[in-house]
Amino acid sequence: MKVLLLDGHTVQTISVARSLKKEGIFVSAFIEHRISSGYASRFIDKKYICPTLKKNKLHYLSFLIDFLHNNPQDVVVPLFDDSTALLSEFKEKIELECKTRCACPKYGIFTQAHNKEKLMELCRKECLPHPRTMFLTQSNIEEATNYIGFPALIKPNISAGAKGIVFVNSMDELKAKLLAIEKEYGRCTLQKFINHSGIYYNVMLYRTKKELIAGSCIIKIKRYFPISGGTSSYCETIQNDYLIDICSKTLEKLDWNGFADFDIMEEKETGNFKIIEINPRIPSCIHAAYVSGINFPYIIVADELNLDIPQCKYSIGNVVRYLGLDIMWFIFSKNRLIFQPSWFKFWGKNIYYQDGSLKDPLPMLVGCFEGFKKYLNPSFRKSKLN
Repeated sequence: MKVLLLDGHTVQTISVARSLKKEGIFVSAFIEHRISSGYASRFIDKKYICPTLKKNKLHYLSFLIDFLHNNPQDVVVPLFDDSTALLSEFKEKIELECKTRCACPKYGIFTQAHNKEKLMELCRKECLPHPRTMFLTQSNIEEATNYIGFPALIKPNISAGAKGIVFVNSMDELKAKLLAIEKEYGRCTLQKFINHSGIYYNVMLYRTKKELIAGSCIIKIKRYFPISGGTSSYCETIQNDYLIDICSKTLEKLDWNGFADFDIMEEKETGNFKIIEINPRIPSCIHAAYVSGINFPYIIVADELNLDIPQCKYSIGNVVRYLGLDIMWFIFSKNRLIFQPSWFKFWGKNIYYQDGSLKDPLPMLVGCFEGFKKYLNPSFRKSKLN
């Protein structure tokens, strides 16, 4: 069995490739640059340097189709937003021409989940818990602020990694910042700011073609970077039936089949949970599911190929760190020395690292170098830290 991973340079590639290799699958990966976590991993059987998708979508698509004609694959699995969007948009064409399965939903369903405005509209219509949200343009600012109030967040409809999300606390702030965000990211929403406890939740689910939940994992994110809100650098696996229920209902209303990753916040004052967004692809924290007994990558492949879905036994209380980001958290956090659990606890029977391991240590070193190099770029640093 052969599986091609797109975005093989990302940190989630390490865990995804390891999960598939465990099942005896031959893993290939498209990688945009050699100095990356994925390229350094020993779990990928074949690595291919590919065009940069963001620079030229059609060139990347042509490269992918030519590759699949010459190197037949059973399943193609995207690992980041851009490649998931591309694969979803051309899913029927690729599956028909290349005789391979694309592990992504149909494009109409994908866009409804990935677009923050459309997702919040669905949540409002179906009475699913979410923060008050409204589309935002230069012409409806007063109407939107009257409905949402302050403090609030300007959020691009399409973005990844918290890019473009800006906190505003007044009409003057909103007017001053909206135009620049629209220019760079396109249409936006205004969303009520949730005063949360400082802890986020990720709910990972797989909904099969038979409309069953084949696997689930919840992580409680205690440290993340950027500190204002970003990617998990320290999390613990937990169980919460209510979160599984509301996320499963959301996928049902979307008619979604496949993997989905929900961002959830908890209101500090009420303890109520709110659905913030869906990441319609495998996230960097996927390793938390793997060490807790849920092999999502193989579940994806098995469902795409109509094989028996493996029965998984989920365990809680596992800790997963993203060391590269946790170092950045330590540098920028004012609570670095008093935070509990201690940042300095590196070892334990239930502590794992998503950016490498003793069996595959090089990705962690390369990933740290890659991360520091990115933050030397002023525009990247500004997009993250602001």
